[in-house]
Amino acid sequence: MNTLITNVRLVWEDRIAENGWLLLSRGKIAAVGENTRDNALHQALKLADTIWDGQNQYLAPGLIDIHLHGGNGYDFMDGTPEAFQEIARYHAAHGTTSLLATTMSASEEEILHVLNAFVQYAPRIQDCHLLGVHLEGPYFNKRQCGAQDPGFIRDPDLAQCRRFLETGCVRRVSLAPELPEALALAEFLAENKIIVSAGHTEADFDCMEHAFAHGFCLMTHLYSGMTGVHRKNAFRMGGAVEAGLLCDTGAVELIADGCHLPGCLLRLVRKCKDPRNIILVSDAMRGAGLADGSSTKLGSLEQGQDVIIEDGVAKMPDRTSFAGSVASGDRLIRTMRDLGNVPLYEAVAMMTANPARLLGLDSQKGGLLPGMDGDVILFDENINIRAVWVAGNRICESASRTPSS
Repeated sequence: MNTLITNVRLVWEDRIAENGWLLLSRGKIAAVGENTRDNALHQALKLADTIWDGQNQYLAPGLIDIHLHGGNGYDFMDGTPEAFQEIARYHAAHGTTSLLATTMSASEEEILHVLNAFVQYAPRIQDCHLLGVHLEGPYFNKRQCGAQDPGFIRDPDLAQCRRFLETGCVRRVSLAPELPEALALAEFLAENKIIVSAGHTEADFDCMEHAFAHGFCLMTHLYSGMTGVHRKNAFRMGGAVEAGLLCDTGAVELIADGCHLPGCLLRLVRKCKDPRNIILVSDAMRGAGLADGSSTKLGSLEQGQDVIIEDGVAKMPDRTSFAGSVASGDRLIRTMRDLGNVPLYEAVAMMTANPARLLGLDSQKGGLLPGMDGDVILFDENINIRAVWVAGNRICESASRTPSS
């Protein structure tokens, strides 16, 4: 099936092009152009089985979420085929066409269960590419555990981590770099092409700067679960936040849901960081898609913690802290554009080209170039998703379609 999408504004990494068109064929982008008088468009018209009128809306690469726990009432920690399918379906409808399934601190048995479930169920999912697993824990600092269960948090364990990696699906590990053996584990992971991210950490600036030289390349949800500027023996010291802002070798995650970070901090990060080193993530838990006032679980249904959905975010029952977000990709782009004051194309790149580059998949995903995967999304001025194609196949839509010519 060859699908031609016409009359769109193409969202490139560095600009937006008017009068755009794109041809999908055999699961890939076959051709793309910016001129309706282009001879290539006439050739595409001849090849097209289906022609879509994009109605002058935006056509962008599918979003890539490298930190996502769940949605629509399910969490990857459930370890069931229904959970994998429903999470993928929900987030794909909101523009996410690729993701890293994210775990939480839990027992070794439970984490291995989820990893083995991923190996079994992920290849069956058609609505979204499940690229691998992000282990968010258990190697964290208990003083920065946030909504993670401190009963499962422990120091880094190379032998245990090897058992996790033996499943073949781990692509990323978040851990606290100040813990015993953390740097040795980070170097081991980096040597094995695993993304190493600093999170839930008490590291100060110097510790983080050292960590970036020993395998760490990313900060997990910047500002959340980490130190900022603080006093030590009356002297002010930089924290992990300042390292994330100032160290050019490290990228940072932002939960741009409008709750975890206000607009002023989104703007501050953009002012400090090369935009190519900013990655938007949802950190969505199973409450994504549930109504305000809903009560649910963070983590697995059996061993997870009680949370409440309120004011567009997940909170601990005592309302003293957040417990993950209920955001989706479209909301992140909208918030970064509107509150972060960045151009639309830049906000989109923070969830397409940038994570693709971090994952080493930038020749396949994150752009609108011929030969790249046919994962594209169509959305309007308010970032409402109108249609989604994954591997060239339409999985959801509300845009109009014209008959093939």
